[in-house]
Amino acid sequence: MAREINRNLVEQCKNGDISSFEKLFYLLKDDVYNTAFRVLGNYQDAEDITQEAFVKIWLNLKNFKMESSMQTWVYRITVNLCYDFLKRRSRISLAEEPIENFKKLTSNESPLFLLTEKELREKVEETFNLLSPDYRLILTLKELEGLSYKEIAEILDCSVDAAKMKAHRARVEFKKIIAKYLEG
Repeated sequence: MAREINRNLVEQCKNGDISSFEKLFYLLKDDVYNTAFRVLGNYQDAEDITQEAFVKIWLNLKNFKMESSMQTWVYRITVNLCYDFLKRRSRISLAEEPIENFKKLTSNESPLFLLTEKELREKVEETFNLLSPDYRLILTLKELEGLSYKEIAEILDCSVDAAKMKAHRARVEFKKIIAKYLEG
């Protein structure tokens, strides 16, 4: 969510201006959808979460405090909705996601570098699906979305150190699982 949102637009939305909210929707809809898709791995689920996110944004705009960024707040709503969805249904797919970001989670001498792109994608997806929803979420935010630890901490409502620790633990678990795949 790299777009900077004009504070006046946010104020107009907070005051109930529908046309301003429509502008906000068009500015953020692709980012919300892409985030939901990356976390959920399913087009229809991502569309559902996108709709649900904007309903929630509209209903809770009055509670938005201008001292934080609108993008972080929207990201948090989206991620929380995805997280709740994953709790209900523990299935995620990375079939459409480039795996380059996951290559750096393994060493250069790893047999992963000998696999074809398709084989590697399948191994990464299988490994990713075996992670807990918490680990899938943190890896999505850090490795796929490229967020800073500060942004992740705001989204997950934890300290920066806690976000770093969660990401480290998720990477360790990912490496452990992928190593088992490669052994057998």
